Amino acid sequence: MTVVLPVVETGPEALVRMSELTVSDDGEFRGSMPVGPWLEVEGRTPAGAVAVLVDDLLGYAIVADLPRGHWSVSAEITLDVLRPLPTSGRLLANARLVHADALGAYATGTVTDEDGLLLASTSQRGRYLVAPEGLVEEGAWGGPPAPGDLERLLAARADEPVTTTDVHANESGNLHGGVSMFLADLVAGALRPDLVTASVHIAYTRGIPIGAELICRTTTRHAGRSLAVIDVDGMVDGRVGTTARVVLHPPISAE
Repeated sequence: MTVVLPVVETGPEALVRMSELTVSDDGEFRGSMPVGPWLEVEGRTPAGAVAVLVDDLLGYAIVADLPRGHWSVSAEITLDVLRPLPTSGRLLANARLVHADALGAYATGTVTDEDGLLLASTSQRGRYLVAPEGLVEEGAWGGPPAPGDLERLLAARADEPVTTTDVHANESGNLHGGVSMFLADLVAGALRPDLVTASVHIAYTRGIPIGAELICRTTTRHAGRSLAVIDVDGMVDGRVGTTARVVLHPPISAE
């Protein structure tokens, strides 16, 4: 049997136009999102466009069997891009829990196109905590996107402040982990538009509250013709909330 989990059209999920999530009897979570001109940067769909989708699915896989009143927050998420994301159609993703212990859990997943072609591999390490009051019962926060919200996100650049709003919020009222990952990818990619993302690994060191002014600070670790390694720190009031490493390489054919 497959159970359908509705996606409330508010916040980050609405921003990327996510559809319903499903979970099968064997514990595999699935979801999808469309891609099109609204997501294009330099004529391509940025790799980070799938970050909200994969963060949600991996997170669902981790919290599915937690006792009532408990939750998990993203500690680390990794996205390894194997083929260019399409600029039209739908992206399909899945996730499955593969390990759990007293501290947290680890889930893995994939992203494919509509024909089943593997585009990316993903993983998340979650850390358990007591759920904020009302979190599990209510399940969704954030306001619906307003005109220009997505465009402002896509235009994010290093050292330029991004004011976080309700449309960026996760269930606990902080900046959604997928939005943070998307921002890191966009900021790094803007520094090297001749290259495309090969991988993103992001760690979450503290919650970033909604209404905060976020600054993405970048450090280029390597800047070669065929490989760039860029670290992106998400800073609020001089403190690191997220730290990501983005590796970029030359564009390859979608074939």
